[in-house]
Amino acid sequence: MTVAGNACRWIGAALLTLACSSTAPPGPATGGAPGSGGTATSTGGTGNAAPAGGAPSVGGTGGAGATGGFGTGGVGAATGSGGVPGSGGAVTGGFGGTGGVSGSGGVSGSGGVSGSGGTGGITGSGGAAGMAGSSGGTAGTGGGPADFPFILGADISSVQESNSTFRDTDGQTKSIFEILKNHGFNYIRLKTFVDPTAPYGYASTANGCTGFPEAFGDRDHVVAFGKQAKQAGMGFLLNFHYSDVWADPGNQIIPLPWRNASSIADLASRLKAYTKDVIQTAIQQGARPDMVQIGNEITPGMLMHVPGPSTDCWGNNPDPAPFGGSTANWDNLATLLSAGAEAVREVDPSIQIMLHIENTDDLSGVRWWVDNARSRNVDFDILGLSCYVKYQGTPDVWQATFNDLVARYSDLKFVIAEYNPERTQANLIMKNLPDGRGLGTFFWEPTRSGDWGDSMFSWQGNEATAISADFAEYDGLRSQLGL
Repeated sequence: MTVAGNACRWIGAALLTLACSSTAPPGPATGGAPGSGGTATSTGGTGNAAPAGGAPSVGGTGGAGATGGFGTGGVGAATGSGGVPGSGGAVTGGFGGTGGVSGSGGVSGSGGVSGSGGTGGITGSGGAAGMAGSSGGTAGTGGGPADFPFILGADISSVQESNSTFRDTDGQTKSIFEILKNHGFNYIRLKTFVDPTAPYGYASTANGCTGFPEAFGDRDHVVAFGKQAKQAGMGFLLNFHYSDVWADPGNQIIPLPWRNASSIADLASRLKAYTKDVIQTAIQQGARPDMVQIGNEITPGMLMHVPGPSTDCWGNNPDPAPFGGSTANWDNLATLLSAGAEAVREVDPSIQIMLHIENTDDLSGVRWWVDNARSRNVDFDILGLSCYVKYQGTPDVWQATFNDLVARYSDLKFVIAEYNPERTQANLIMKNLPDGRGLGTFFWEPTRSGDWGDSMFSWQGNEATAISADFAEYDGLRSQLGL
């Protein structure tokens, strides 16, 4: 979805800077090893040293006393570089367990409730408690995958661009993440551009465009905001537009740094390197994406336009590029899509890959597109479709399309990548697809209104308040969605 070119209206979101502070991700944590056993009065062994490089935290734990013994606990081990000294073992010798509930982002994050070897330290050096998964699922906090029974997602890319205050339905000021989680949302979708400050870019002030004071939508901004989503215990869908500005069915403009590519192979190589860099950076910074979208609304293709004399600040009215990934040359498009998929698999093969098209009301067109991709062995797990009443028709149209696709492509999973309104219907269509193959939905920009649908917040100046009736609809859906 592009928020301009459709006479859209933004409701009160002041375009000011939101400072996204973030800390380095915690290092891996292990407690001290259990002390060697002894008699009921023996002293436990000294705990092992914690690994170097962790964030400051309680150090390695003391060794355990002998099994069943009540002797003095072991001496706390020294911490790794940057940690604080560990405390000694409990006088009962500790419990000698193997750590607390740890993992890649479940009920507690890396480090666990206690390190191996007793009660001498609440977390191992570098460990930090993970955020609890919401709505019955588990979310990773940098390295681990999100796992929810159903994806109830929202694209909130624009929220980072303002310093607006958000209030929940109870009138209390909260972060956008907390408000959404309170009402069942468990996944965040964020768009990213290659160089939004380039001429005709999303944040550019060139060519008379308003632009932004910061490069919103670039790698670093998206990673920082994605990290906040992960820290909130939510899943993260990273949406690559592969452009400097909005990419949609009418605009698939090659980013400025790639326009001197000499061939489709050269273009694919740049796409792959860029994709790997963004994902690797996200993982390093604690914002591992759980799902990656290779291109946005790429029904006609991708990387197939350049700015022309009539191109506006939103990328509308571009000119054709000398070559690119148009569906007029499916081999070229498949080369580009495969390059993106290869980048994802090479960094982390467990990240799910989605392809996104928007012609949901054209079943034969969707079939043609998917058949062409599959016949060229394009690697993807999920097909995402847009479902706006204004553009793709009513829910019965969406239902008929998904019913056909789920029967025709038995190995694919599906999401509604963008929607508004018909919120209940969109989610139930996905939930009721057979064999759990309807993974979920992503609501488009709940803080904004436009031709596509209304905001879920009312605005007064720079303050947005959650609309009770809108969020009550999602509260009522939670049990039906298994959340």
